[in-house]
Amino acid sequence: MITTLNLISTEEAAIIQEITTDHVTKERLESLGLISGVDIVFVRKSPFGTTRIYKCLNTLVALRNDIAEKIRVEVPDESK
Repeated sequence: MITTLNLISTEEAAIIQEITTDHVTKERLESLGLISGVDIVFVRKSPFGTTRIYKCLNTLVALRNDIAEKIRVEVPDESK
């Protein structure tokens, strides 16, 4: 199932398919390890819910929801 990163559930794994942000943000995300084909897991959200913590390549990355909604991911059937 293809969806956006901000819509996956806690502890749900997905595979990054495409990053549709502006060029500068995309480069920054790629430098943090968020690239197509890489597994990413939603760990938890911030107390106010505007930021979510993800684990990618054994690194925790905090992303605002407006950025996460611009990252297309595929959720494998076995992670449901």
